This record gives sequence, C-alpha cells and structure tokens, in this order.
Amino acid sequence: MSLNKSLFVILAVLAIVLVMVAHETSAYDCLSGKFSGPCWAWDGEQCRRLCIEEGHVSGHCSASLKCWCEGC
Repeated sequence: MSLNKSLFVILAVLAIVLVMVAHETSAYDCLSGKFSGPCWAWDGEQCRRLCIEEGHVSGHCSASLKCWCEGC
C-alpha cells in the first residue's frame, strides 16, 4: 500500500470517528420551544432558565444564535 493510500485511509477513519462523536454529543440537545429570536451570548441565562422550565437539564446559546436545551 502506498503512502498516499495509507494517509487517505487514516484521514477517512478519523473523519468518520469525528462525525460519530459529534452526532453522539448533539443527540442529547434539542432546540428550546419557548425561546424566541436570536440567542446572543448575553441571553444565556434566559436560555438556561427557559430550558429548565421545559424540563431539561440546562441550556446554552450556540454560534448559530439558537437556544439549545441539554438533556433532551
């Protein structure tokens, strides 16, 4: 097996593992049903409070300006 093929296989396996890990960690988060509008960094406490009121563990604002609840 040439060096290029070996490197490709290693990178492909690493990419698959990263996708699986990212999916596993995001599987436990869901969008808040009560939070409206963009979720800026200073809205974090409101996002957490609303998520807890919805029955989730906590919540956080994402880079996409959405309020994600943890422990869904």
